Amino acid sequence: MKLDWQNIKLVIFDLDGTLYEDTDHFEFYANELSKKLDPANENAFWQDYRAMLRGEHPVAIGRVYDAVRDRILVISPDTNEVTRIFDWSGTEVDEHSMYQEAITCDFDHYIAIGDGWWPPVAAAKHYGVGSTYDAYCRTKDFMQTEDFQFDENPGLREALEALGMQKDLVLITNSQQDDVERLLHTLNIDGVFPEVIANAKKPALTEDHFSSLLERYDVRPNEAVSIGDNYLNEVAPAERFGMKGVLIDPSQNAETKENTVVVSTLRDLFAEMRNTSV
Repeated sequence: MKLDWQNIKLVIFDLDGTLYEDTDHFEFYANELSKKLDPANENAFWQDYRAMLRGEHPVAIGRVYDAVRDRILVISPDTNEVTRIFDWSGTEVDEHSMYQEAITCDFDHYIAIGDGWWPPVAAAKHYGVGSTYDAYCRTKDFMQTEDFQFDENPGLREALEALGMQKDLVLITNSQQDDVERLLHTLNIDGVFPEVIANAKKPALTEDHFSSLLERYDVRPNEAVSIGDNYLNEVAPAERFGMKGVLIDPSQNAETKENTVVVSTLRDLFAEMRNTSV
């Protein structure tokens, strides 16, 4: 499916993993988290994390980690109800009596494994780490140093500015405001988004943000599109709202609804736009 860009009026972007696709910082983050472990658990942490990256662990993109019960959950994107439950070893267990209510993801109990930030968090929590925020902050600081270099993304600013001349653009991200400002400057796209919503607490508040934006910009759901790399955070809520979705998924294996387009990279999406009368 291709988007009917002629009828799109509001374009909502994610930041991390969407406007930049680098992954080196995930390794740095995992290393920072490993420093918080009991040394006896470090090897097991790295073995599990590597297995997650290879797709050989029950913790996988699109699932939810129950950090309290140490369970990995498959949830319905339509209802947020639990459909399957796995223990840490990958054995499916019948514990549905503990999950009779729809799941509301947060950052402590029910953790949405939506992108590369979250597999190392699940591994760290499994092995006894409490708060991961300090490690996250150190990683964000590292991303502002000369030791970390974003891959070149020529034409990003020009593509966004051209789109912004015809559509309303909004950026919604879970990153903190100061991190967002530094990242946008580093990526040379500061000033491109007239509205930036930081610390958005996706996916718990995604639908609240969408509802507010649709009302304020006076657009119908089918006139808005949410673009992101995190299915649970950005795309599934859009599908439920009747909005359009664009999922950035290099694997091209994601299961989505008919109102969602799947692309490998943002560059592919911009190429499609150039070949369409936006």
